[in-house]
Amino acid sequence: MDWDGKAVTTAVLVALVLVAGRCFGRRMAGVLAGLPTVTGPALLWLSLEQGAAYAVDAAIGSVAACAVCALFALVYERASRRAGIVVAPLAATAASVGGAITLQWLDGALAAALLLALAASWIARRLIPDVRREPRFTVAMHHEIMLTALVAGGVSGAVALAAPQVGAFWAGVIASPPLIAAVIAVHQHAFDGQPAAQRFLRGYVGGLLGRAAFGAGFACLVTPLGPIAAALAAAALACALAALAMRRTSTPRPAF
Repeated sequence: MDWDGKAVTTAVLVALVLVAGRCFGRRMAGVLAGLPTVTGPALLWLSLEQGAAYAVDAAIGSVAACAVCALFALVYERASRRAGIVVAPLAATAASVGGAITLQWLDGALAAALLLALAASWIARRLIPDVRREPRFTVAMHHEIMLTALVAGGVSGAVALAAPQVGAFWAGVIASPPLIAAVIAVHQHAFDGQPAAQRFLRGYVGGLLGRAAFGAGFACLVTPLGPIAAALAAAALACALAALAMRRTSTPRPAF
């Protein structure tokens, strides 16, 4: 499948996920956005085209990138309390880019990458307060879904194009950026207020626990099981862990 076909396929999958998430509220939409809706197809494409060894390194990169995504969510939530829809995403983007630069030392180190991803996601989830009441939707869902699906499709296509040039680990990193979270968080912040973005982001970091589990499971299983079976098994693990995170209710933390 060419890069444009991969982009379209990913965009459709993300749109379907967001429709489901919108029906059940922002928290669930955040969880679904945190799950490997883009990372999973990207790793599958890479394994089919580049081989299992390449896919293992790419999966490790995607796990490490979860820590950067968690950092993005936490900085955005903190900045959005006092800043608008320009400063908050810029601050979060700067923090995540700075964090991504330090990921190189995790190349090939699955256990360290997984530990960092799980710790960062758990800490971010604990530090982002829980908005108990669902803020009202004020904008039709098709705008948000269309924009997010296009971004996701663009990321998947970019990964397919860039993979031969950037190497396996960094292909995995760029397959798991916080772009979807950024698009939805800014949209929610702009039209429905900071609490809406906050509720989405807290769900998002919960979903990142599942994304990290997916990448680790895929890295361990792609060689013995093959890419498709490995992706299915890793997806089941990701959903189970995300569901567990959703069921655990945390006491809201005070603002720092």
